[in-house]
Amino acid sequence: MTGTAWIVAFCLGMFFLATGAMKLIVPFEQGRAHVGWIGDVPAGRYRLIGWLEITGAIGLVFPTLVDAFDWVVPIAAGGLAAIMVGAMSLHVRRHEWGSLLLASVLLAGCAFVAVGNLG
Repeated sequence: MTGTAWIVAFCLGMFFLATGAMKLIVPFEQGRAHVGWIGDVPAGRYRLIGWLEITGAIGLVFPTLVDAFDWVVPIAAGGLAAIMVGAMSLHVRRHEWGSLLLASVLLAGCAFVAVGNLG
């Protein structure tokens, strides 16, 4: 992995680790009271997204740290990109343009890491 791709993957990994952990730690009702889109998804799906974000974050960072399983990185990046496509769809429906911009940037970062690690 190039230095730039590693930096992007590490930053994405830390971001998704934090947001995934918050989805698992913060009680669903409390999260729904503070973040509007949470009310549009069932509690189980909200928790599943948290687990997937944590798993993806580990998949972005861990293989490079241990210098093994490099094939996991593009799969993790692709999975996180798919989550961001879903997030973008939700934010468009809710007219949340700032959140849509953030999800777009995260999607672009995931695509950069995925494509940069193929082959």
